[in-house]
Amino acid sequence: MTVFGKIYSSAYDDLYQDKNYGKECDFLEGIFKRSKKRIDTILDLGCGTGGHAILLAERGYKVTGVDRSPQMLAVAKVKSRDAGVRVTYHLSSIQDLCLDKKFDAVISMFAVMSYQTENKELASACKVARVHLKNRGMFIFDAWHGLAALTDSPTERIKEVKSKDGRIIRITKPHINALLHTVDTNFKVLTFEKDSLISETEETHTMRFLFPQEIKYFLEEAGFSAIRFCPFLKPESRLTVHDWNMTVIAQ
Repeated sequence: MTVFGKIYSSAYDDLYQDKNYGKECDFLEGIFKRSKKRIDTILDLGCGTGGHAILLAERGYKVTGVDRSPQMLAVAKVKSRDAGVRVTYHLSSIQDLCLDKKFDAVISMFAVMSYQTENKELASACKVARVHLKNRGMFIFDAWHGLAALTDSPTERIKEVKSKDGRIIRITKPHINALLHTVDTNFKVLTFEKDSLISETEETHTMRFLFPQEIKYFLEEAGFSAIRFCPFLKPESRLTVHDWNMTVIAQ
């Protein structure tokens, strides 16, 4: 089954219109400043429709975005052009990426690392991030926190949002596999113009919830040494079993 196909990708920004990308970029910049290392160049792994990449480019950073979905990248390129900013985009999986270029920071936002469901995929993603970093560069990503996922399992949800021409309904049905540390999330997306159904698609996204010690292992094997964890958007707080989204900062 296709993940981030044409219909889902075209509805993506409408579905996440309530996501505060500005606040998340503020969070990233706060981490940059606390590191006391000058950050000019950023590699965005799993950039999607460019929500973070474009805002960071507007703030003066030189941003390179990578995504495996040509449909998501197509949306990102149009948005970059409309915003009047330059972001360099590459179509690639994280594991196959080889840019022969190093960056001050590598980011991977909105649980992209949780899409690396196999150990070899996660290990490779950490190594790719390390290879593309300058000396003392930082790798920042968020992921689903395993302790929270097991304590407060995901539930079925229905989301309805307004779009430019009508409305979009998304029905989310998750199935958790505690042994594999994964959640198979089935998304059914219905797009309406006025009261007429014009498109319907269904995708199943398999995502992995992660635990701090296993992340620490993969990062150390990739060559990172300074590794810390915090709840998403709360850099000064300690991670708890109630924090579904965790942020990982590695150097």
